[in-house]
Amino acid sequence: MLSHNGIPSRFPADRSIEDDMGRWWVLQTKPNRDLKLAKYLLKQEISYYMPLHDQKIRYGALRKEKVLRGPLIKGYLCVALDKTSHNRLYNSHDFARIIEVKDQSNFVKELQSLSRVTEAEQDLDVRPGVLKGRPAFVVSGPLKGVEGIVLNRVRKGHFAISVEMFSRTVVLNVNPRTNLGIR
Repeated sequence: MLSHNGIPSRFPADRSIEDDMGRWWVLQTKPNRDLKLAKYLLKQEISYYMPLHDQKIRYGALRKEKVLRGPLIKGYLCVALDKTSHNRLYNSHDFARIIEVKDQSNFVKELQSLSRVTEAEQDLDVRPGVLKGRPAFVVSGPLKGVEGIVLNRVRKGHFAISVEMFSRTVVLNVNPRTNLGIR
């Protein structure tokens, strides 16, 4: 399980995302408050998921490379909490609004795919909006079973996972030899 300064991407770490089916909500955080809110939820022992990933940054005249770990999808944090317990969130002033997840099963499937991709430490790129493409799934390799879309046939190796609740698409480069099943 990935963590950033002692803040895990999933709390409790031993609990699967599917165990909280029917209780997921999305918190839209205030700018640059994702980690602070996750720390508050951890302290309050509120179940959450915040996908983390390592981002390579180049800086300076010599183009030195630095790796920073941070939230994959900035501005959003997933919380598993009963509606009657929302008052536990209001002591934190780090989020702007609570968004209801209407299609829990699809949302859980998208979160599980994100979890598998971030744990496999793939090279990821987050793009705004939900991109269109042919539905596909990974047949072989470390991401076997992950569902998503193939962006185009010309650039082999570009596989994407769209998360409708965040209106974001996570694009990853898979090995060209990875077998993708097209639906």
